[in-house]
Amino acid sequence: MRAETVAQIAKWRYHEGLGYDTIAERLNADPVKYPPPEPPGKTRARGAWGKTSVYEILKNPKYTGYQVFNRRASRSRHGKVNDPVKWVWSPEPTHEPLIPKWMFDEMTAQRQAKRGSRAGGDKNAHPATRRSYLLRGMVLCACGRRMFGNQRRNSAYYMCWPRNNNRGRPDTDAGHPKTVYLREDAILDAVSRFFADRVFGQQRRELLAAELDSVDDREAQQRHAERERLQRVLADIARRQDSILRQAADGDPDDPFTKGLRGSYNDLEAQKNATLAAIAELDAADQAESIKPGIDDTALLDHLPYLALNLAHAPEALLRRLFETTQLTVALNGDSDEVTITIKLPADDLPHIAHAAERITQTMPSTHNTPAQPAGAGSVDAVRAPGRIRTCDTRFRRAVLCPLSYEGSRVPRLRLTP
Repeated sequence: MRAETVAQIAKWRYHEGLGYDTIAERLNADPVKYPPPEPPGKTRARGAWGKTSVYEILKNPKYTGYQVFNRRASRSRHGKVNDPVKWVWSPEPTHEPLIPKWMFDEMTAQRQAKRGSRAGGDKNAHPATRRSYLLRGMVLCACGRRMFGNQRRNSAYYMCWPRNNNRGRPDTDAGHPKTVYLREDAILDAVSRFFADRVFGQQRRELLAAELDSVDDREAQQRHAERERLQRVLADIARRQDSILRQAADGDPDDPFTKGLRGSYNDLEAQKNATLAAIAELDAADQAESIKPGIDDTALLDHLPYLALNLAHAPEALLRRLFETTQLTVALNGDSDEVTITIKLPADDLPHIAHAAERITQTMPSTHNTPAQPAGAGSVDAVRAPGRIRTCDTRFRRAVLCPLSYEGSRVPRLRLTP
């Protein structure tokens, strides 16, 4: 297995969001550059990449550079894979990583969130399938579930219905509304304004710079200070343990003083383990927090053209390609009508993003002369609710760009109360 192959697989998965089958097809297209893996003994070698091989590489934590122990229950469960929370990671990397730890953690979280979902926006293979949904797999409920598409009265909606997947377990989602709906046309309006103003608009750098200046990073600074304090505590514990070992080496093992030294050493070891656990919690908090771009990162926007987009009437195939390339995510925020719009702009994919947007403008000549709608300049009302339910507040508020996300757009949200 070549190191560059592992790194390339991780990039395709993380930056482009490709499925295992698609990655295997790309690898098999150039077997000289990406030779397929060879199993031990070579008796089961297929001579080609498969989705299982790609999956096994992406879930292997040792490619992060860390040693990971207790991955399998070799004694109690006959070698079955343990839950990742039971894995024991080395304190520091032991070799050069092929997949960054933060990327591995994010891909693991995404894999759990997308479990059971097929890649791409094509129609389901079921013969009764009538249509596909443009934002399939990209809209998330506040509970963390992906909202699935549905059509009512010639309008497309995305809905979250926990009871459908938790029959017989009513306590699984206590407090969750019976059903939550989001209108597709309202989501597209918010997404269109986001791309027009914040990605392809002429004021995009100024808007992003203004938002970066207002970012509150006090919690990150507090974690950094606490981590430095804990590192000093570890250094002091190591110094004291070394001193105890030197004294114990010269003493009689049965001497009460030597036994006392042994007890002191064990107490310091317990304190050391508690300190390492605290540092691990700080690291997990840093990884869970969205990576915030800096002022220098705003230069990436200069590689994208200035375009006036009206995505609401663009062809769905081109829209899907743009959304997949930028890894669009629309997440409903708590018990409100606001959503957070998140995209990624990898430097290597900027030409593809620009090409996808330019193809949209080429298919819609009128969009060249249509200025981007200013954020907060319009409002949308839901035509009617699907079925016999009440339509909630449908106003749009000014969208605010947060680092790596676009938060605050109000989308018509329809809810069935229990």
